[in-house]
Amino acid sequence: MPSRLFGFPGLVRPLLLVLAAGFLSFAVLHKRPTDQVKDYYDGHLRQLHTALARFQERAYQADTTALRAQFAACRREYKHLEFAIEYYYPHAATRLNGAALPETEPGEPGEVIPPAGFQVLEEYVYAAPDSRANRDEIRQELDNMLFEVRRLEQQVPFLAFGDAEVFDAVRLNLYRLAAKGVSGFDSPAAHASLPEAAATLKASREVLAVFGVPAALTTQLARCEAAAAAPRQDFNSFDRAHFFVRYFNPALAALRQAQVQLQIPPVAAKRAVRANATGYFVADAFDPSFFAPADAAQPTPAVLKLGEALFKEPLLSGKAGRSCASCHAPERAYVDGLKVNSSLLADAGLERNTPTLLNAALQPDQFYDSRVHFLEDQVHAVVSNKAEMGGQLSEAPAVLRKKGAYPKLFAQAFASEKQPVSERNIRRAVAAYVRSLVRLNSRFDQFLRGDTTVLSRQEVLGFNLFMGKAQCGTCHYMPLFNGTVPPLYDKSESEVLGVPTTADTLHPVLDADPGKFLLYGVAHQKHAFKTPTVRNAALTAPYMHNGVYQTLEQVMDFYNRGGGTGLGLTVPTQTLAEDRLNLSQAEQQALIAFIKSLSDSQEVAY
Repeated sequence: MPSRLFGFPGLVRPLLLVLAAGFLSFAVLHKRPTDQVKDYYDGHLRQLHTALARFQERAYQADTTALRAQFAACRREYKHLEFAIEYYYPHAATRLNGAALPETEPGEPGEVIPPAGFQVLEEYVYAAPDSRANRDEIRQELDNMLFEVRRLEQQVPFLAFGDAEVFDAVRLNLYRLAAKGVSGFDSPAAHASLPEAAATLKASREVLAVFGVPAALTTQLARCEAAAAAPRQDFNSFDRAHFFVRYFNPALAALRQAQVQLQIPPVAAKRAVRANATGYFVADAFDPSFFAPADAAQPTPAVLKLGEALFKEPLLSGKAGRSCASCHAPERAYVDGLKVNSSLLADAGLERNTPTLLNAALQPDQFYDSRVHFLEDQVHAVVSNKAEMGGQLSEAPAVLRKKGAYPKLFAQAFASEKQPVSERNIRRAVAAYVRSLVRLNSRFDQFLRGDTTVLSRQEVLGFNLFMGKAQCGTCHYMPLFNGTVPPLYDKSESEVLGVPTTADTLHPVLDADPGKFLLYGVAHQKHAFKTPTVRNAALTAPYMHNGVYQTLEQVMDFYNRGGGTGLGLTVPTQTLAEDRLNLSQAEQQALIAFIKSLSDSQEVAY
């Protein structure tokens, strides 16, 4: 029977085809933003696969120049994917773009993971002289990377982007760019940080554009991109200080404002950098409670008052007469000014220098060897250490119940508990007090927040050197300037520097302290120590884990020479680059001037 539509036979099928095509076009043109982000990710993942495969095909034929061009093309392609791979597949991100150093898993500290990915590949691509064996290594590393990319491609059908997650992933990747990207962390040989930063910013702009974000955001990201890609500048001459103030900070503020306008809530996940922060460098960006255990005491005035009293209380050490403040003197930026403090066991010094407690809360591991995670555990370890305080926390509650105002202070701090004077609450109160010692309001911080009058030209130069030529920022990550790895801040890095026993540069002897090696016996961790903060360093001499250097000038000289290896010591596991930095005296003084600008005299309320 002939088909009819409004009395016209034979038109149903053609019209249905037209309607179907129209609906298909409408569906394509009106895809959800997150579906478009997935298409973007899928497309660039395929392009990365193609680029790596092409690189591998030409690994033996290409000359050095062409080889490096292939490498750069692959890296730029990865930078379009980094926001998503780092966010959803962190293990794959490590295998594709982790540091060219062996790692250990947090849950399996004795399990060594060999380095892999672009940074390993970069060492081969930029190796001199080139050789057949070198080309073999390049091909093998490309095999490893292609395997990871294929695994990611297999996961694409199961990957679901969410609106809030995309904004979160882009924001975290911008933090990564600021703290690691422009410092040369992942481009140590090629020094391609600026073009790669431009690629990251372009990707951020393209991904966010599918959400119909306000023009102010795309404009600010485009300005950032143009600043990073500007001609007549190189890695060493790039003015990072003014890049952050003029371009990067406004872009972050516009990103937060766009998210609010689009009514996309921040992710609910607890973060070291608050998910709803308006910027990376604002006063309240960091949340100390991120690093605290679930049962940490709330920092109420009563808890902090008790914690401060206990911090200064010699009774915690029993009859030894020593308190936390004996070594961490508040009037000395919470250090003692000694090379090492004295031991209670004998007429000798302790093994290691006293570190500052300022900003100690903003790290996931404590002690030079990272042997405990929480401040509460550190309190117990120090008080019960026979050489340091020689006390017994289990005996302290009985003593404190009999002393002065302590019963009342405990009752006010832990009002809901029947027996507030307890070993657990001693640890919690002292930890809460130390956690309150967050200070992120130095002149440098004020500069980054827009007051560009507070730093001298020398100090600005020092910062640019710190984040560039001097390579300090590749270990002391801004803005905390310690070894806690941004942007998630869930891991503390340790480095092998080859620190000597004395400051004698003519007859150096490697310090015997095995460092982190003592914990698990991992070979590459021999002489490894957690990277401390550079904040307030001008106030916390002497320096290094053994207090070997009395001045910042000595510290600069040590790094400028290439660490222990540069001094002529045999340090097979040294992670610090052994090449001389070739910093002039003027540049070293500028670095010291910048470090002094990180001194802080005001606490930030949290």
